[in-house]
Amino acid sequence: MPNPMSAKTMFRLGLLLGIVGVLFYVVLTPLLGWAITRFSFYNAAITMLGGLFSLLQQGTFFGGLFLMAGSFVVRSAEEAVAGVRGGGTPRPGSCDG
Repeated sequence: MPNPMSAKTMFRLGLLLGIVGVLFYVVLTPLLGWAITRFSFYNAAITMLGGLFSLLQQGTFFGGLFLMAGSFVVRSAEEAVAGVRGGGTPRPGSCDG
């Protein structure tokens, strides 16, 4: 059975994947576009390579966003479980007696 990831690890991994996705978009996509127009490589291999770069960019960026958003949900769940296990006192302003 796999070990669950903590919220902190999820956020760090999501941030790393998001940065890699942005770097793919900012650096590699214009570089590939320049190479295509500079050398007139309008063939199937270069088109497939462009599609691969686009796939990598979108996958890493959106995967990173998903992990970063999920880390907030996991953190809330971790706090709720800790509150239930610890029998914590209700927070001020809550409706619990």
